[in-house]
Amino acid sequence: MEFRSLKNILVVGTGRMASGIATNLLKAGMQVQRISENTALDREYIANNVADWEQYRNVTICTDKLRYLSTVEEAGVADIAVCITGEDLPVKRKLIRQLEQALSPETIIAVNTESILLEALQENTKYPQRIIGLNWCDPAHTTLFLEIIGNHLTSAGVIKSVGTAAVNNWEKDPCIVLCGYSINARLMAALAREALYLVEQGYASVEDIDRACRNDAGYYLPFAGNCRYMDLMGTYAYGLVMKDLNRELSEATQPPALFTRLIQSGETGMENSGGFYNYAAGAAAQWGEQFRKFSFEIKDIIEKYPFNYLKEGSKMVNSKITLNE
Repeated sequence: MEFRSLKNILVVGTGRMASGIATNLLKAGMQVQRISENTALDREYIANNVADWEQYRNVTICTDKLRYLSTVEEAGVADIAVCITGEDLPVKRKLIRQLEQALSPETIIAVNTESILLEALQENTKYPQRIIGLNWCDPAHTTLFLEIIGNHLTSAGVIKSVGTAAVNNWEKDPCIVLCGYSINARLMAALAREALYLVEQGYASVEDIDRACRNDAGYYLPFAGNCRYMDLMGTYAYGLVMKDLNRELSEATQPPALFTRLIQSGETGMENSGGFYNYAAGAAAQWGEQFRKFSFEIKDIIEKYPFNYLKEGSKMVNSKITLNE
């Protein structure tokens, strides 16, 4: 598949993430078609996102290029279909089949996937070379994060098309991985596993974990990332620590009991007034509003220090294409 410009985009999915993606694409001037199971809620999310850009950046986002559809069969021209679903392989496969039947063979199909291999999504499809993993971060309309996942079947043209659009149009600083699975999900899962292991063993409280993450890693990661920060501080010391510490880290293969108890009791987060912390009525809205403001403030810092991500991003996309050709 040759390189192509991605201007007509179908976004399939319901909720805050999918609405954030639609907002991001509208801000970039794309033609956006939306399929959602709750159009009213998604319209509200997008309206809030647009209002935030006006308030915090004095940027006006035109929503005239947004069109809602009831079914995939109603979709017009689409250069790429961006899909957000739960982490459920049968659901993702069913959606991919529907998209293959309804859209052009040239349409790129990009599906969020954190624990499912890309090869499993490509299995028994008509055009596996055009199916990729595409992971976003909430809020998708402000963060630089985008993870593009390919493998040995993926067309180099698809990677270049999505990577170029991400850097030049969508204001993303993408990571491109060609191993077929999410590296970001693995990094986050490793952190969560060790954090909950420390809590369960009585070595630390939930509050201790949050303070340690926020006041140490949270302080430097927006500046440099893990590997460059080790370069900045000196890798020798980290090597010595890992030599002794690595064998003591959790090797659990199942979700921690603490996590399972929270899910079984229905304490699944702020919206349900519980989780690792207890929340009063109205707390979720307050935290959400603060987080929306924070996302713009931290965006300023990340974009300021220390790299020209647009220049570096273009170089990275081209280098990945060479590897995948």
